[in-house]
Amino acid sequence: MIQPRLSHLTYGTGTLPGGGPVPFLATKIVPARFRGLVARPRLLAILSELPAKRLGVIKAPAGFGKSSLAAAWAEKLEQSGNCVGWMTIDSDDDEATRFLFYVSQALHHACPDVGAGAIGLILENNLIDPTAVLSSLINDLAEIEDDVYLFLEDYHWLRASRIHQAVAYFLKHAPSHCHVVLTTRAEPPLPLATLRAQNQLIEIDAVALRFDMQETKAFLDSTKPGVLELPDVQLLQRKTEGWPAALRIISSMPSQSGFGLKEYVHNLSGSQRPIAAYLAEMLDGLPVELVDFMLRTAILDRLSGPLCEAVTGSSSSRTILASLAERQMLLTPLDNDGVWLRYHTLLAEYLRQRLEADRGIEVRELHGRAALWYASQELWTEAVQHAIAAGDSDRAISWMKNCAMALIKRGDLFTLLEWQRQFPEELMRGQCEVRLAIAWGLALALRFDEALKLATDIEGDIAATRLPESDLLHECQAIRSVAIALTDDSERALPLAQDCVNRSSDPWTANVASNVVRFGHMKAGNLKQFHATPWIPYSVDEDRRNVFASVYRHCLKGLAEERQIRLAAADGHYREALRIAEQDVGPNSIAAALPASLIARIKYEQGQLDEAEAWVIDRVSLISSGTMLDCVWSAYFVIARVATARMNFDRARTILERAENQGAARDWGRLSAGAIAEQARLYLNDGRLDEAAACVDRLERLARKYPAPRPCAWSEIEWHHKLARAHLLGQQARPDEAIAILQQLQREAEAMQHRQFLICIAIRLSTVQLSAGKVTEAASRFRRVLAACAAAGLYQTVLDEGPLISKLLQTTRESGNVTTDMLSYVDRLVAGLHRAGQDGLAPTSGARILSALSPRETDILTLIAEGLSNKEIARSLDIGPETVKSHLKSVFTKLGVERRAQAVSRAQTLGLVTTQ
Repeated sequence: MIQPRLSHLTYGTGTLPGGGPVPFLATKIVPARFRGLVARPRLLAILSELPAKRLGVIKAPAGFGKSSLAAAWAEKLEQSGNCVGWMTIDSDDDEATRFLFYVSQALHHACPDVGAGAIGLILENNLIDPTAVLSSLINDLAEIEDDVYLFLEDYHWLRASRIHQAVAYFLKHAPSHCHVVLTTRAEPPLPLATLRAQNQLIEIDAVALRFDMQETKAFLDSTKPGVLELPDVQLLQRKTEGWPAALRIISSMPSQSGFGLKEYVHNLSGSQRPIAAYLAEMLDGLPVELVDFMLRTAILDRLSGPLCEAVTGSSSSRTILASLAERQMLLTPLDNDGVWLRYHTLLAEYLRQRLEADRGIEVRELHGRAALWYASQELWTEAVQHAIAAGDSDRAISWMKNCAMALIKRGDLFTLLEWQRQFPEELMRGQCEVRLAIAWGLALALRFDEALKLATDIEGDIAATRLPESDLLHECQAIRSVAIALTDDSERALPLAQDCVNRSSDPWTANVASNVVRFGHMKAGNLKQFHATPWIPYSVDEDRRNVFASVYRHCLKGLAEERQIRLAAADGHYREALRIAEQDVGPNSIAAALPASLIARIKYEQGQLDEAEAWVIDRVSLISSGTMLDCVWSAYFVIARVATARMNFDRARTILERAENQGAARDWGRLSAGAIAEQARLYLNDGRLDEAAACVDRLERLARKYPAPRPCAWSEIEWHHKLARAHLLGQQARPDEAIAILQQLQREAEAMQHRQFLICIAIRLSTVQLSAGKVTEAASRFRRVLAACAAAGLYQTVLDEGPLISKLLQTTRESGNVTTDMLSYVDRLVAGLHRAGQDGLAPTSGARILSALSPRETDILTLIAEGLSNKEIARSLDIGPETVKSHLKSVFTKLGVERRAQAVSRAQTLGLVTTQ
């Protein structure tokens, strides 16, 4: 720690302007000692920038570790041989002469050649112009070569304008090797904007001072070692938001250890002692009107001037809010402009508890005012929530009527479903329109059983209350058709939806039902009826309000084109769906996730593996939670196939097992079948016949569970079974049985006009015939397949069909009956197989990339796979955050990715990091 060095202090007697003697406390110019501090290298690393700056400002509310950080900085600077002066400011120092006297003493203590003249001037003439004192200090500083650092702790106590003018003068005229560091709870009235523009300012705020997860863990390990497990630490970090004071208070409680501490953490809130006592002390130092404002606005999850004015009734709300922000009263900005803010979670809880205790009668009225303001701004989510809190259920339901279906049509499913959770079921009885919207949300969010039950309940209510039934009953039927279609039962959904299309007068209901009809016809192989299904065009404004229906329509049309191996047309529909979703809802929405998953499949087919993976890797959770089966399977298929192409078979099997389990959980037999068939393909290509046979048996059981006597979505389950069995029979040297199965499958696919699947069947037939010695037949068939694939732009479909493809391509080339265009296509396939072969024979792609990565880059890649942030990685490896960023750029370049999630996925598929 910094040791006091008082031998150079200049003492004297004199008077202040008020006539009293010049007081002097030596402890004010020595930093306090802090023991047991958590190492915070990410903050100390900022210190390296200080020699190039004029001013450093550490600004945060009480309890954020400003003083301890400043003391740590001062200690490190002094250990490096720098001159370090320190002054701890209190309210008694708010007078220019006294302030400059202590500044002079602090600098003289740090550097004996500085400050003696200034101290003498003050002692001789207590009315001396501060400029004269500053000039003396600046002249002394100019005579020395060493860097000098002056720390001014608790600068927020200073109000006198002459002091701020003096500090500004010092910052402007002091030599470049002189640097000032302030700790403060409020924005200092200094020329900060000018210093920012000159790149002469370092600022550390509350956000930076909060403990991150690793710092919280390190702190608890040092104060309560072994007491809390990682989930408990994570919960504590979340509840305290890394507020150092709260963490210190909790860890210092002598009665809290073992299970008691765990229980305390789980129940932690701002209303619990001793957190509440600390917050009470914070508020006790504020003017009454500020505390009253904070209590009244505690009901709000976010704050703005106009909203607070509406809630409190005070026309000065904007000024008060600005004052609280200036005082650093645990307010967090929610936007870059500082328009919206929020209280720290613990402070908000404390304020609400105190509001309930002191002014419980006002709470509902305050919520009511907030509800009216939010409604006036058409911010319906908050309006409904505050109306509920105000006990105004009628108004809440009324507002839900205004916006519930609008949320559904835009694809904002989960907002409405959260409202459903907040309302008791009896409150919703009789609110048919709202319940219909919720039923839509349940169906589209893949909560099939709940949607079907609610639709049935609504139909019962309609019958019981004799409501005008036609449109409402049609809407219930449409909801039922959507829920059933999303369970993948296309055959049962089709007639329900067709009836809605024929009879409903509501464009939304009719168009959503028409999407179900399209799905049913596509899965039945009836493309003529698919394209004949009507669609009621929306206006431009209506299109923005009906995003989900339009996106689904384009995705279904793309899937139909893909079945006909018209990839360009399919991609065009997917891109249009994506444009609509991103323009009207946003890129991180379920609506955008729908087409993104299907674009990934196109990219994979074209051999653009990296790009294919990039389309889905950041959207997996959205795709999985709110899109139809075909989109979910597309995402799993792409990720697993990319892993296979990179020779990371363990990763591929893990992904496929996850897909199979999700299929079982949702009763999506087709998803499970696709995943099992892919697993069988991996085993067969690796010669592991017993494991493959087990997969084929599981497929057979699935086909029996989901029978398809007529063409429908479930037909594909039996197709997966037959194709996998034929592949297995071919490997078992039973070609005749395999060929018979494939020929039957070929007839079924032809009847359903599924050209994409016909290509797979034809390639498999060619490989079975070749392995059976029927070279001429195999070559002839394969040549026709290649012609169709070349015309359609298929690539990976051919390459992925196993080891015999190489021999078939060679046979095709040697036959001589190949056009120039076909020869170019064959050469591309051969080159692709050669690259894959090189990947398999040489060290794996992962090994090659691993050899290209430096040891430091490998360490960083491993840590981001574990979920650590750049700052946490920097601390773990004892390097600066900027160094981490530099290494990450290199890692991204070598992996061919742009984002962290993509880097993790790429590393997993290449086997560079362990798959969890």
